[in-house]
Amino acid sequence: MSWDSYISDQLLASGNVQKGAICGLDGSVWAVSDSWGIQAAEAQKLANAFKDPSVLHMGGIVVAGEKFMFLGGTDEVLRGKKQANGIHIVKTNTAMIIGYYADPIKHPQCATTVENLGDYLKSVNY
Repeated sequence: MSWDSYISDQLLASGNVQKGAICGLDGSVWAVSDSWGIQAAEAQKLANAFKDPSVLHMGGIVVAGEKFMFLGGTDEVLRGKKQANGIHIVKTNTAMIIGYYADPIKHPQCATTVENLGDYLKSVNY
């Protein structure tokens, strides 16, 4: 399975994620939904935020040029929101999965889908 098919078959097909991406912890973009312009610099900033999320408190989470208010996170999960839409990011061993949801989808639905894929990738050592 290619990285693109993880986006289409695991994230988007669930109906719980409208846009998705998988990026390396080095900031490289491995796969991304059509017409979602995630930049390597944005991915690198997010990867660094797993170690030090304080950088997101002032600047928020920026993905594809869209800014989300940083809600919180851990060393494995980052969450952001913009009105009724949001972003859920999960770190795996070598990558991060970025899921975007929009109303009427709610955060728990997106989070479950993104985290399940993250758990799977960790189990196969990605």
